[in-house]
This record gives sequence, structure tokens and C-alpha cells, in this order.
Amino acid sequence: MEQNKTNQQNELFHIGKDSNKDSLKVDSRIQNRTNQFLNNQDADQLKKNLSEHSEASRKEIKNQKFSKNRNYEAKDQSETDNIKNPPSEKIEHTITQAQSLWDEGIDFMDYYLFLKNTKFEITDFPLLQELIKSDKDHNILLAVVGLRKLLSLVDNPPRQCVVDADLLPQLITLTNKKNAPKIQFEALWCLTNIACGKAEHVETLVDKGVIPILISFLGTTQGKEDKTKTNIDLDPHKIVEQSIWALGNIAVEDAHYKVKILKEGALKPLGNILQKAEPNTILARNCVWCICNLLRDKPFPKLGELFYLIPIISECLKTNDKNQILTDGIWALYYISEVGEKTNTVMIQCGLIEILKTYIKHSDNSIVLLCVKIFGNFVLREENETQDVIDAEVLPHLHDLLLHQDKIIIRETCWTLSNICAGPTDHISALIKCGIIDKLIELIEADEYGIRSEAGWCISNATAQKNAEIVEEIVSKKGIEAMCCLLKSKIEVKTAIILLEGIKNCLDVGQQSFINEEGFNKFALIFENCGGLDTIEKFYAHEDHLIYQVAEEIIESYFLVGVNFDEDEVDKIHQF
Repeated sequence: MEQNKTNQQNELFHIGKDSNKDSLKVDSRIQNRTNQFLNNQDADQLKKNLSEHSEASRKEIKNQKFSKNRNYEAKDQSETDNIKNPPSEKIEHTITQAQSLWDEGIDFMDYYLFLKNTKFEITDFPLLQELIKSDKDHNILLAVVGLRKLLSLVDNPPRQCVVDADLLPQLITLTNKKNAPKIQFEALWCLTNIACGKAEHVETLVDKGVIPILISFLGTTQGKEDKTKTNIDLDPHKIVEQSIWALGNIAVEDAHYKVKILKEGALKPLGNILQKAEPNTILARNCVWCICNLLRDKPFPKLGELFYLIPIISECLKTNDKNQILTDGIWALYYISEVGEKTNTVMIQCGLIEILKTYIKHSDNSIVLLCVKIFGNFVLREENETQDVIDAEVLPHLHDLLLHQDKIIIRETCWTLSNICAGPTDHISALIKCGIIDKLIELIEADEYGIRSEAGWCISNATAQKNAEIVEEIVSKKGIEAMCCLLKSKIEVKTAIILLEGIKNCLDVGQQSFINEEGFNKFALIFENCGGLDTIEKFYAHEDHLIYQVAEEIIESYFLVGVNFDEDEVDKIHQF
């Protein structure tokens, strides 16, 4: 039974043996393993689950109306470190005072600072609605700052009011007011907060043609961010940063919008910005997050765009150490690794194995888990890529993860190892050499069912080529006893079949190479002595034909021919 390595529909799954039985073909196993691992959750739910060990995912942050609403002023980078708990603005002034102040002759830039410290109420909305239509820049500035503040409210921001008042065309037009960058910036901020709303709000924005306008800002700056400028000076990077934020909000809402953004050519400008962004800045964080949203789910971007991004994101992981940037960067690489079609080859050539080896020991469990998932995709398709992983000495790290406190990480590590076990004998020998097979057998006998099942797939896969040395090693570590122990549990049909096949592989090797002086199959005796025949009895009458068939093959080949499991025949079996 030849092992297969493949990936179908870019899902997570286990590899098993092609047994020439319809329901055991690779494609059916793919769906089974996908459903078992993901528990029928969509990708968004999975991302939330994987992120629960660290900071909330950006999708969660959107739902909480925090970071994407940006209801705060970041006067320096330190104020944005804890994005989930942004500092409140210091409110000192009223809208009436602001209007009076302009009449007294205040400078425009000072006026902007005054407005940033002015309190706006929902009752001010009608006035703001009128002021935004003014031909005076100071009135427009007051209006967009006020609207932005109202749209940044955590509870009941007036997004629908803005839509119903038909203010979106005016706000979109103001984003092109290059002679007044403060107005331009605040208008973009308003659009960002509207894009953080319900699906119908995002749909309205897209219908108004906001996507190409936002993308047009991505190429408006060159070089690195000017840290000498304050928010009042408005470094042009702030405009770009806000545009990226809005695009990210739109992209995460619906795959259809993501496709529109991709077709407008947003990925390469985003990659260029990330490449030049100062490490650990809001610009770097927003950029890698937006890229991550654009890579998530099908349809995937063009291969050329992915090849362009891989080295940029890889370098981003080297130069940044903020958890949000690392998490989104590794998520982006995971999505790329799901594509296949030579993307993994490029990722390995860019040195990502060594980078991921560093982060697989990270204190943030979500980052660790993502690294394991990427390694799982590296060893999924091509044997030479699996060999690259082995040569880079990743196996000792995977061995250590089998001792991790997080059960999800252990289970995902087992999935990765099962695909290595589905490879050639030298790969399996490498697993034996570093003690992984021993640990997997321990997990089958001692851990929770989900992990035991995953580990069982590993051991069964490792027997598939019926290599005498490998099978002997597995049997000597009590691999047969472990598989029998798992069979006694309440397990899924597919897992039961895989374990029965693993046992049959061991018995086949025993018949060929391990006969004792009395002429008996040593491995068959081990199987019988650990209660294997009693275990098979329940499968022999199983309603699933494939389980019955494998159980029958084991009995007829190594114990009795044409057995019927009544009490007399069971006694005969135990007399063997």
C-alpha cells in the first residue's frame, strides 16, 4: 500500500494509505480529517480559536469597535502599544467654543489641535451635516473631525445616519483634498470607521467607488516614515496608514470585496510599503494585517504576487517583534503555504524554516501553533521539502511540542508528524532517531482522545511501507499494544480502519520476517496476548463494510479462516 502526499482544496487533513477501497481513497480521507480537525468551523472561527491564547485577532478587534475605530490620538508610538485599551482623548472644549475661536483669528493648525480636544455630541450631527458642505476649509475641518469622533464612539456610532444623510460622496471627495491634508486625513478616518460597521455599510462604501481611491494613496509616499513630524504636521505616511486601515476593514468583510481590492492591484504597493516601513510601527502593523486579510480564503492572489510578498514578509518577521505584527505576518505566510504550486519552495528558499524555528519556541501559543501549521504544509506535498525540514533540525522542536501544555498544539504537531510518517523510510527513521515515535506511542495510550487519534494516524502511517526495521522498532516500543488500546475506545470509523490497517501491516511484516522457533508469527502473538482478538470481535460484526473487511482479513490471514464469532469460535481463537 503506497503512501500518498497531496493537498486538496487547500484544507488541513491527514494522509493515509490508498487501500484501493472506495471510502478509503485519499479524497474521502481529506474531508474526514478536515472535518475532524476543524470541527466543521469556518476559517474565521478557526482564526479566533487559534488567537485566544494571545491578543484578540484583528477580526475580533473589529467586532469590539476598538482599534479600527481609532477613537484616540496617538501622540507617539508608546500610546498605541496596547491597542485593545487605547487612551482616551483629553476633552476640554465645546463645539460652540470651537466656532467662536475661529472668528477670533486662530491659526489653522492650532485650530486643528483645538478641535482634536473638543467634545462632540450626537445632537451636533445636523450642524456637522451642514458644515461639511461649506466652501470654507475651517468649517469642513470642524465637520470631519466631529464626524470622525462620533463615528469612533464605541456604542451606537451614527454610521447609518451618515449613509442616510448621503454624506459618503462628500467624504470620498474630501479624501482628494490634497491642499488640506488634515481634512483629507480626517475624511479617510471617517471612511475607515464606516467600513468597520455592518455589511450594508461596507457595501455602500464599495458601491460609491471607494476601493480604487484608497488604493491610489498607497503609492503616494516614498521612503521611510518621518518620525520627526507630529500628528499635527501630518506626515504623508499617516494618509497611507489610514488608507490601509480602511482597505483592511473592507477586505475582511467579504471575499467579493477582497477580490475587488486584488484586481485593483493593491498587493504589490502594500508589499512595497511594508518593505520600507520602520519596524514595530503602526504603519508596519496595519500593512501586514491588511496583506493578511487579502491572502485569507479563496480565491488566492496570482502566484507572481505571492512570490513577490514572500521575501518581504519573511524580512518583516526578522525585523519586528510586536506580537500583532508577528501573528499577522505568520498568518499571511500560512495562507501562502496553503496555496501550493511552488509557493512552499519559494518560502523555503527565502530561509523561512530557520525563521519559523525561532518562533516555534515563542511564548505566544498562537504564534507557535501557526508555525507548526506551516511546517505541516511544508511536509505535505514534496519529499524534498520534507527533507529540507528534517535537515534543518526541526524534528527536535516538534518532539518538544509533543510535551507542550497546550493540547491544540500537541494535536497539530501530531498532524504534521503524520505527514512525515507518510513519507519514505529515511524520514521515518529520522523520527525514530530523535525519539518521536516513542512519544507518539505514549500519547496513544495516555492522552485525550483527539491527541490519541492523531498519534494513532502517525503510527499507522509509519507501518504502511512494511519496512522490517521500522515495523520492528514500532513493535518493540509497544506500538501494536497502543493501537489495540486506542481501538478499544469510542473512535471514528475512519480512525478505526486506519488502526486496523496499521496492525495488519505489522502482522504482514511479522509473517515475512519474524517467525519464532515454533513457526508462529511473533507479532501475531503480541497482538493476541494484548487482547487484540477480543477487540476485533466488535468490528467483525460492524455495520461499516470496510471495518468488517479489514477485521476479516486479519482473522483469516493470521488466526482462522472463515471465522464466525459465536462463543465456540472465540474460544478456538484464544487457544491459538
